[in-house]
Amino acid sequence: MKLLCSVSSPDRGTRAERRLVIKMLKKGVHPKAIFHDLYLRKKNGEFSQIDIVVATPQGLLAIEVKDYGGWLFGNEKQRYWTQILNYGKEKYRFYNPIMQNAGHIKALREQSEQLANLPIFNVVLFAGDCTLKDVSYRADNTFVGYSCNIEYVLNRIREFQSAEYTDKREVARLLRKAVSNGNNPEIVSSHFASVQRKSIGQPRSWN
Repeated sequence: MKLLCSVSSPDRGTRAERRLVIKMLKKGVHPKAIFHDLYLRKKNGEFSQIDIVVATPQGLLAIEVKDYGGWLFGNEKQRYWTQILNYGKEKYRFYNPIMQNAGHIKALREQSEQLANLPIFNVVLFAGDCTLKDVSYRADNTFVGYSCNIEYVLNRIREFQSAEYTDKREVARLLRKAVSNGNNPEIVSSHFASVQRKSIGQPRSWN
């Protein structure tokens, strides 16, 4: 609990997100480099919620954490991915998390000129008892895997060229502000209502 509280609090985000934060801290990521449960105001006035952002010398990691069971299928170009449960008896569709996180990255880039030009990596990590059966992607700045793969992801990022930060304090200030937005019940409820509206009419499952 003390380790988590160096970055976040027990009532922010999901259990899978909090566990991932703790894993990164145990792997040596500095607490001040991790930002958990961010709410970024977009140009249209709505908010985009990002599970975790990690600041590294190579740029920012925008991390989407998914907690799923079953077998998962999809690629970066498919709008919806497939989840199969109960030995194939149940099939569900969910929005492509790579595309979802690309929307989060777009919101990040809208925050300042510096963020618009920084390398930002699209990282999707799955927790829970799931298996990525046929998941493919080609983009160099994209990583899809399991939460337990976070050390591999961090090591892989270190192979990239160092980013040209013009003002690291500005980046930290903007990310801290996005985290503090999550303490505002009006912002959180407004974002939740917006997500609910957009989900109406989207395909959820088929048998």
